[in-house]
Amino acid sequence: MSEENKIYYCLKCGYKFSKEEMEHDLPGIHCPSCGYKIIGKSRLPYPVKKIKAI
Repeated sequence: MSEENKIYYCLKCGYKFSKEEMEHDLPGIHCPSCGYKIIGKSRLPYPVKKIKAI
């Protein structure tokens, strides 16, 4: 997956955004909606593999 297709989300307000949107106004890592500096990467919903416990 290329860097520009990754989706990030703000841990404070939950806003989802791309890297271009994050760096549009000010350089650095921050939420474009609320300015919070802690963000996470959204992951694709892959199925969870369940294994039987021994």
